Amino acid sequence: MAVSMLPLKGGGLSLEFELADVERVSSSLRDHFGTPQVEHHPFHLVYKFKQADLLFQNEWDDPCLIASTPEGVAMLEKLAADLV
Repeated sequence: MAVSMLPLKGGGLSLEFELADVERVSSSLRDHFGTPQVEHHPFHLVYKFKQADLLFQNEWDDPCLIASTPEGVAMLEKLAADLV
């Protein structure tokens, strides 16, 4: 599984992965942080966890999860460690 983390301006983080790994990433998210509430938007989803919100985008078959808070960044770092 190919996973990469891209630091974002303002302290955020993007966790990028392959389209074929979407289900594995989703499963790992639920295992670590529970089942989120999901907000549907035209071009993205917002996963609302107790710890933080994560934005999911899948533009051009290039999925990623984006965190914009320190709590969300910590979630993505833990998730990435589990996926490699």
